[in-house]
Amino acid sequence: MSVPEEQDGKSENDPNLTRDAGCKPTSSSRQGGADIIQTQRVIVDMREFRSELPSLIHRRGIDIEPVTIEVGDYILTPDICVERKSVSDLIGSLNSGRLYQQALAMSRFYKRPMLLIEFDANKPFSLQVKSSLSGDVSLQDVTSKLAMLTMHFPKLRLLWCPSPYATAEIFEELKAGKPQPSAEIALSVTATTSDAPEWNDKYNHGPQDFVLRMPGINSKNFRNILNKFTNLYEMSQAGLAKLTEVLGSSVHAQQLYDFLHKESSPESSSKPIEKKSKGKAFGFGRGRGFKRKKN
Repeated sequence: MSVPEEQDGKSENDPNLTRDAGCKPTSSSRQGGADIIQTQRVIVDMREFRSELPSLIHRRGIDIEPVTIEVGDYILTPDICVERKSVSDLIGSLNSGRLYQQALAMSRFYKRPMLLIEFDANKPFSLQVKSSLSGDVSLQDVTSKLAMLTMHFPKLRLLWCPSPYATAEIFEELKAGKPQPSAEIALSVTATTSDAPEWNDKYNHGPQDFVLRMPGINSKNFRNILNKFTNLYEMSQAGLAKLTEVLGSSVHAQQLYDFLHKESSPESSSKPIEKKSKGKAFGFGRGRGFKRKKN
């Protein structure tokens, strides 16, 4: 059956486009003593329109602005970015490492990054899926990776929702009284963007990511390293006592010190290992520092 091009498969009476009676499409805020009426708006990635969530958000009186964004699936406010996953998507992204990169990008450019996990309340819930290639993915493996993700990104919040209807309701509550997002800004944010917002503009991203992967350094103590040392070379010159003082833990300091100063000797190599000075084994030069330069 043919459908007119201008109709695009949706008629005026389509239930997905009909907003519920009594919905509140606007919110008010006070600026300079005056009430300002704002139309509620959510930035939605185009790929999310394969699900019913955008239409449910629209029915609650919130305008939908569809764009193709690289970081996040839903931008609720200038500070809130949401990545939406089903349980199977969550497990696949954890195993491939893609979710780590998504969380990294959201945490870098948004103050309140969120991971939305949707499940079907009418089905038995389990963080376990069966794969024809690798067999069952163990529950312990999934939960441990999810725990590591939240430890690595302390700002990341998890939202567990039993249905898209519950998600739409939570989105409305999260947006209450908040400013509206900008599609132009959301489009400018990419995983490779080097310019971070002003509130997250202190450290260079490259050295920061490298430091976080070193033994003994975690999301709780890495800022001590960045604040105390100017660059990687200066950190590599620090003694064990100094690292213990900075990290606040002798165990973590010993792990970092051994990583920086112990040389490995490949058994298959017949050449003698050249002695290198402290910190030179990993090529820590006096180049790019931890802190970003202000223009």
